[in-house]
Amino acid sequence: MKKLISIVTPTFNEGGNIKKISEEIALEMKNLPYNYEHIIIDNASTDNTQSIIEKLCAKDKNIKAIFNANNFGHIRSPYYGILQAKGDAVILLAADFQDPLFLIPKLIKKWEEGTEVVLLKRKTSKENFLLEMFKKGLRGPMLELLVSM
Repeated sequence: MKKLISIVTPTFNEGGNIKKISEEIALEMKNLPYNYEHIIIDNASTDNTQSIIEKLCAKDKNIKAIFNANNFGHIRSPYYGILQAKGDAVILLAADFQDPLFLIPKLIKKWEEGTEVVLLKRKTSKENFLLEMFKKGLRGPMLELLVSM
């Protein structure tokens, strides 16, 4: 039996991105031997994000929506989306293409190999030098890399 992969995408005012990322996720998953659900959890967007999500759900049975009455933030909202996932594995992806979708198969492969948690870390950044150094100092050796971008 095919296993189910859950992809959770939190949104807040992502009307310009959510349709495209949903299409790209569908294309990526089409090439994999898994069923999938794409859970989009919206944080009370004030643009057209919610209406776009509703249209996506009507068009594609793999897409499911959660509409928060309030903005619960970038930690609690994705966490709740993960709790609602029914998949054998869950992948959290940002709606603004910060996370390269071509890594989905690599993430799944690591899971197939028995890894329970796979973390991604950027090798380079276009952020301010001081901000980047501050982030590296905070994370340092505490973060074990299993897959890197």
